Amino acid sequence: MKTNRNWLWIVVGIIAVLFFADEVFSVIGAVLGLIFSIGFTGLLILAIAAAGFFVAMAVGLSVGAAVLVSLVVLAFALFSWLWPYLLVGFIIYLLVRNRPKTV
Repeated sequence: MKTNRNWLWIVVGIIAVLFFADEVFSVIGAVLGLIFSIGFTGLLILAIAAAGFFVAMAVGLSVGAAVLVSLVVLAFALFSWLWPYLLVGFIIYLLVRNRPKTV
């Protein structure tokens, strides 16, 4: 016969809250402070990287490859101010380059 020990876990949880309430609240406060200090733009960039990770996992890549994809997405998002300049530079390069002559 299986005994029900839910009351034991409840008592352990209450004792843990009584003894470790300061630590629990400090961890929660640190996480909330980090979220508020990053701000909306930082959270949006992290959400874009997380979306890249989940898309890579949904496609069927391994966790390592999905992390690599999310790091690339994060790099693209962090350097987004640079992409218009790179695009204009690439277009100018295509316009002024010496095209090889086909035989």
